[in-house]
Amino acid sequence: MKSPLRNITVNHRAFMYWYSSGACFTLNLSPKENKNIKITLLFKANPPDEDPHTFWAFYDIPTQRDGVDTTIHLGKPRHIAEILSYLLTSHQELWTQTTPQILDNAWEILTEMGYKNPTPLWIGEW
Repeated sequence: MKSPLRNITVNHRAFMYWYSSGACFTLNLSPKENKNIKITLLFKANPPDEDPHTFWAFYDIPTQRDGVDTTIHLGKPRHIAEILSYLLTSHQELWTQTTPQILDNAWEILTEMGYKNPTPLWIGEW
């Protein structure tokens, strides 16, 4: 079975990340050299009411940046690297604490990064 842990390098530093999806997309980030540091970003959202027997999840987030329509895919390394890079430069304090850091409203991080009106694109998985 494939491991859910993924490796990524940002600013010449090695990190690990893993995620889970559902009504809340959870992205976990940790430096490879110090696994005691862990940052969890929670992208909370309300799934559609269309079919209560369907498991709803999202990975894509349509948004705008600098007046251009774009889509963030929370499972793609490119977008995870962008979030990591932003956290490394703008929220350096998170990387010095050895207790797990939970960012309860990760939507604010996307807004700080310049994305406007990020909204999840829901898919019914089963």
